[in-house]
Amino acid sequence: MSAPRSALADTSRHAFSSVRLSEVVGSRHNNFDLLRLLAAWAVLVSHSFAVLDQPEPLHQLGSTLGNVGVLIFFAVSGLLIRRSWEYDPSPRDFWVKRGLRLLPALATVGVLTAFVLGPLVTTSSPSAYFSSWQTWIYPVRLVLMFPFGAGLPGVFEDNPLAGAVNGPLWSLPVEVFAYAVLAVLGMAGLLRHNRLVLSLAVLAMAWGAVWVPLTPDAIGSTYVLAAFALGSAAYSYRDRIVLSWPVALGLLALCYVAGLGPTSVRVVVWTIGGVYLSYWFAYALPPIGRFVTRFGDASYGVYIWAFPVQQTIVQVGGEDLSPWAVIAIATPVVYVLAQLSWHLFEAPALRHKPRRKASVSPVGS
Repeated sequence: MSAPRSALADTSRHAFSSVRLSEVVGSRHNNFDLLRLLAAWAVLVSHSFAVLDQPEPLHQLGSTLGNVGVLIFFAVSGLLIRRSWEYDPSPRDFWVKRGLRLLPALATVGVLTAFVLGPLVTTSSPSAYFSSWQTWIYPVRLVLMFPFGAGLPGVFEDNPLAGAVNGPLWSLPVEVFAYAVLAVLGMAGLLRHNRLVLSLAVLAMAWGAVWVPLTPDAIGSTYVLAAFALGSAAYSYRDRIVLSWPVALGLLALCYVAGLGPTSVRVVVWTIGGVYLSYWFAYALPPIGRFVTRFGDASYGVYIWAFPVQQTIVQVGGEDLSPWAVIAIATPVVYVLAQLSWHLFEAPALRHKPRRKASVSPVGS
């Protein structure tokens, strides 16, 4: 009996090989853990400038390194969450899996920020801090995915980014919205229609191209939904997508050129480039960076813990700190917190994921 094509792809891959997405999309021999960790660290690096009110890396190209990191997260989710639905198209199981992945760690960061970090860094008196409704509602707001404007009394009020406790959490409700749209399409049987899925992705990119130039950065960043939509469409057309070095390098160069041009062009090109380059890095390259990821999947923990740690560093060290100093101090601290989050909360929760109840659904044309 011959080996499955995906297995053959795993064993034959080398640094300059090309692979078809359909042959590797179900493989565990990939670089997604490293890619997500690098994306989360890119957000940390970018925000090390933002917390000091300095221009973030890649601002010369009309964007930020943090935005690229979030774009990668949504590109990866679009493909893998779509595959998860096809693997087990049960609405109940789908949402249980998403909840187990997101909520335990999020609840933990909410409680510890409000009741451990907050009292240590607040300028309010203990009585004023603990009698404020903001303190007690903060963890609830995070768990309910309503982090917008969620502050804590007297916390980081004298920092350059005054009052911002955990800004990156804005992306979580946006991602949950993407999950909801995918689940609705799945329950309606519309994910079987490849052209419809691709049309929705094209519409999402067109919306992003119009949306971003007309809105402030904090709102315009929601265009990353287009990367999720395109990732889902990539799953539909996985038999036709070949991941290769020439295309990857060409797209990387095109992304640089697009960054020098109109915003609308950048949004479309970076969305396409972010999706393709993410899958190329994950599947076309041989597994790399295992010495970093073998301790556990720290990416989500890095993402949700970095900002309050960085704000604390700025409050203690002062505004004269260099962004590179913030990066150097925050990186090991956040990585340790992320590993604790993974081993104490995330991994134990994921052991309760529902078992598969259905086989992969065929995707029609």
